[in-house]
Amino acid sequence: MAAGRNCFILSFPYVFTIAALVLSIFVIIGNLQDHGILSKLYFMRLNTQDLSITVESTTIAATAIDPSFPDFYQVGLWNYCQGTISGDVYTVTNCTTPHGLFYFNPISVIEERLGISEIQNVPSQVDDALNAVRVVSYVMIILYCVSAIFAAMEFIAGFFSFHSRGGSFCTLIISLLALACIVVSTALATALYYVEARAFNDANSTLGTTASTNTTTFGIAWGAAAAAILATIFWFFSICCGSTRSSRKNEVIYRPVDNPGMSQI
Repeated sequence: MAAGRNCFILSFPYVFTIAALVLSIFVIIGNLQDHGILSKLYFMRLNTQDLSITVESTTIAATAIDPSFPDFYQVGLWNYCQGTISGDVYTVTNCTTPHGLFYFNPISVIEERLGISEIQNVPSQVDDALNAVRVVSYVMIILYCVSAIFAAMEFIAGFFSFHSRGGSFCTLIISLLALACIVVSTALATALYYVEARAFNDANSTLGTTASTNTTTFGIAWGAAAAAILATIFWFFSICCGSTRSSRKNEVIYRPVDNPGMSQI
């Protein structure tokens, strides 16, 4: 009876642990391909279809310098992709090679693509938004990878929770670490790309750019965070409510006792 109750109680944190791990992996591998579902999992998309830049006091459209200049860029955790726009259809044409410590500075990317040393009409709000890109991106990458590792460890450690309160406690600690990494990394990604997208939208009159964050990717990311929170809560309840003692320890064993009077006969 106790074993059945334990299995029932521990099934809840297991389900949410698996959900947090799977959803985190989708965020981690997003934007790694130029086709399929992964091409739709990006953090931010920058529309450069109407990009105009000032070089040596002359304002010119980016397409005048490079007729094949991309219509948009989109960024993931490890790389960025570019593509074309036809009406409301965005088509990714190619993606850069994934890099271990990646950060996306679109101004630098555009300058390198056009072969110019400096874009002179970059507004201050864009510069301010891009100042912290490198550090925040590095921290995000590390935390997302660590969170996936902790979530996998949490899944494995959970097997020891069926027979030991100590195992449940260790699993809870790992769950808390996974939760912290997932929440912090997702919060950093949300703040970074929301601020960056807003800065490029505010610069529309100067640069001709628009930007948007991807609700699908951030929905998955915050879904992973929510699953991690629920997993931690249920691991805690498994310690409080789960029975880890063997039912044999609760058995009352009756043994015959010799009659003192009989021993004198």
